[in-house]
Amino acid sequence: MSPPTSPPWIRATAALGLATAAFLVPSSAPLSAQAHYWSEHFGNESVLLNGAVIGSVTDAGAVFYNPARLLHQEERVVVASAKAYEWTQTRVDDGLGEGEDLARSGFRSIPSFVVGTFTIPGLDGHQFAYGVLTRFRAHLAFSFRDERESVLPILPGSDDFVGFADFDTEFRDDWFGLSWAHALTEDLSLGASLFWFERDLTRRASFDFRGLSETGEAATLESSRSYIAKDKGLVGKASLAWRRGGASLGLNVTLPYWTISSRGEVEYDDFYVGIPDSTGVVDNQLRSLRQGGLPMDWRTPWAVGFGAGWESGDWHFHTATEYYAAVAPHVLMEVRSGDEDEGIGQPIDYAVVEERNAVLNVGAGVRWQASDRVEAFASVATNFSAAPDSVVDFLAFEPVVSNTTNETDFVLVGGGVSARTKWADFTLGVSWQGGRDDVVRAVTLPDDDSTGDDPDDSGPPDATVRWNQVRFLAGFSIPRVNELIGDVVGGGG
Repeated sequence: MSPPTSPPWIRATAALGLATAAFLVPSSAPLSAQAHYWSEHFGNESVLLNGAVIGSVTDAGAVFYNPARLLHQEERVVVASAKAYEWTQTRVDDGLGEGEDLARSGFRSIPSFVVGTFTIPGLDGHQFAYGVLTRFRAHLAFSFRDERESVLPILPGSDDFVGFADFDTEFRDDWFGLSWAHALTEDLSLGASLFWFERDLTRRASFDFRGLSETGEAATLESSRSYIAKDKGLVGKASLAWRRGGASLGLNVTLPYWTISSRGEVEYDDFYVGIPDSTGVVDNQLRSLRQGGLPMDWRTPWAVGFGAGWESGDWHFHTATEYYAAVAPHVLMEVRSGDEDEGIGQPIDYAVVEERNAVLNVGAGVRWQASDRVEAFASVATNFSAAPDSVVDFLAFEPVVSNTTNETDFVLVGGGVSARTKWADFTLGVSWQGGRDDVVRAVTLPDDDSTGDDPDDSGPPDATVRWNQVRFLAGFSIPRVNELIGDVVGGGG
């Protein structure tokens, strides 16, 4: 049995807070991470080139972009790490009505990326590497409070209204694994990476709306939804790399995640009192359910990437494209309805679904050898959304909601410099990711002392959402570890 549908004026009342929350959500990386595949890049130089290095990667990012290129590192032993910081701004022009704009900004650190390469005695022509990387990680939490007068059509006379909205989402996807490369011929090499992944997604949202009339009549609406999705397993990559002279080509295939263990959990609560139905009858309701250990079907697409690179004097050019397959509509997790021993109140049906469109991203970059020790980088790339147009956002509080949101297509621009010392390379850079999207405004927020009409009677006007994300990178690598160890042991001789 599906949960009863709330009267239209309940949904309109809830929208006063829901509109604010819904428009702030797209700024969060967790939601973006579900729909955008090129949000994160790995390797000090590869970050500055926005990942356009599938056929020409020269840094530790080879474990991700093309493990076959591990044989083309300048030195066989590499230790690399990077620290990045991110500033994100989201602005919604006319988000709550004409001239009623919304804006949010924040600053956070980005997890590091660490890779080390090694060889095994007796295995000539083979190169190995270990890697620890954060495929995605982000956290966003915010709360909203609004106080107004005479906005509730359900309460007679002048009324007071207060609304609260809280939202919290956290997503992480960590990879730990090994990579291998082998020379098939002098020009051609084969590679593969196998990572253990651990994904953890938590989403919570709650809304609390209260109204009191001048005659003492009260109305309360409290709703909350949350779900947790966790899974662990393996993800693999296979690649080819060809190089001759100053030209190089590369192919990389990423397999879908293979889940070994998973767990889902859902909490669902509704409570409203003093609210009449369409006939004027007050129907107070309380519904509550928590279920854990839910089976999950969390799917990811396979992907194939191709890249090329070539040299012309002091200039090195890089291009890459990567295709991600579509993911068919499916149920990520759903509440088991009808269990007599679970829940309070009427039976609850609640499902989280997922669907992704096919995506083709492209990127290009250039590296300039300014001197023997200094290089400069510049790049541009796309980061298109895989989210379908018809998804129902988690904050819509509907019986069926989507785990994949944010339909905006992004553009990435980056650049920086790399300086080489005797033992280590240092990298400084900055990148920008941004986009805009015209969206349907969920509600036009009424003014104080309004007539109390349904706030969305005027129709669904448009609002414009603008995203800006700036990242700052400071990284280092030690490609000449053997020289460093020799100097230390030998006393610098």
